[in-house]
Amino acid sequence: MKKMTTIGVAFVAAVILTACGQGSGTAATSTELSEAQSTTQSTTSSTAQEEASETMIFRGTIQEDATTGNDDTIQVFLKDVEAVEDSEDVVKNFENDGVILHVPIAAFDGDVTDLSEGTVVEATLQGLPIMTMSIPPQIPGNSIKQVTIVSE
Repeated sequence: MKKMTTIGVAFVAAVILTACGQGSGTAATSTELSEAQSTTQSTTSSTAQEEASETMIFRGTIQEDATTGNDDTIQVFLKDVEAVEDSEDVVKNFENDGVILHVPIAAFDGDVTDLSEGTVVEATLQGLPIMTMSIPPQIPGNSIKQVTIVSE
């Protein structure tokens, strides 16, 4: 029994050491790794800048009077949402059940009482918005650039 345990431990150790080896014998130098990391970071940052420069704009009718949250946001529930500018076809997620916006107070130039039921508003989002998978979807304030009243 002791002999089988020793052989098993030796086998497991050999497998682990083999897996930790460099395989093909070609190890990347630290300079190569640093250049690859730099290229990856600049590609990632340029992609992030492109997404941030894109905007998405849609219009919707307020379904119920807006309310203020306890975190300096205004909750606005929109229905009948239509895309004004939407290159990623995100608005199709809002067509059936609407969308709830958690608008930062700084992103709306007006009073909360102006956001009443039946008012049509236009929302401008920064890039591809973050949103919940709930029904209706919800968009947090850090994705919302501006909300303006179109008509009442």
